Amino acid sequence: MASLQNHPFQDVVNTAACTQLFAFDASGERLTWNLDERQSGIRPETFPPCRCSPQYEQRPNYSGLYPFPGQAKMVMFESLTEMRCLMELEHGGEVGTIAAQPFGLVFLDGSMHYPDFAARMHTGETCIIDVKPEEFATGGKFLRIENLTRQVCKVQKWEYRVMHGPVGWRADNLEWMFAFRFAEYKPLPEATARVLAALSNPQTMRFAAETIDPRMHLGLGYAFLSNMLFNRQVVPCEPGPFHPDLLILGVFGSGAVGAPT
Repeated sequence: MASLQNHPFQDVVNTAACTQLFAFDASGERLTWNLDERQSGIRPETFPPCRCSPQYEQRPNYSGLYPFPGQAKMVMFESLTEMRCLMELEHGGEVGTIAAQPFGLVFLDGSMHYPDFAARMHTGETCIIDVKPEEFATGGKFLRIENLTRQVCKVQKWEYRVMHGPVGWRADNLEWMFAFRFAEYKPLPEATARVLAALSNPQTMRFAAETIDPRMHLGLGYAFLSNMLFNRQVVPCEPGPFHPDLLILGVFGSGAVGAPT
């Protein structure tokens, strides 16, 4: 990440009659497309990062690498909000592969935008993602860039999303589940079947954890249950922070409401 520049395409002068897309291939060669019509050969989720934001000595820097499942290379993030959005995307289960800072867009007026992520969904569709905390997503400058990017994505038949990242108890719940998403916390098949059968009707988290492992003093039941929550085998019946009396339901149980976690 240290070798990446903040504005790698700042030398570009758009002389085309349309928005242009710039990226790098794996060898560092610059790639260019005119986006006046759909370009079916663009696979932005395969592009290496083209930029990273500057690091200021007096500002805490929360950049890092995220181990997104199924990918050989980890995914760069530049803030805690971006990291939590990656958690949300993994938890949602829609994304097959994802790339950070995949390309730059140079609009007709010369302004430029670097979307935060490009994802290939399990459906085969491409999704371009911008991350912006909700309190900063209503300014005129961002709304203008959002509109221009959305127009580009519409022409390319790409989905476009603006993610704000979870806050408060939603962020706490997500980070808790994330900590137990690894294979070592996956319950054995017989334990999974047992707890899903028990959760055909709403039950408390305490009941589910004890059903998985009755040795409550070890805390293993909650760890295994958190893995099931992250992998969407179990859903909360009501919004709010996780606690032992929160009602949850197996995903195949009748009456599941799929309340956001």
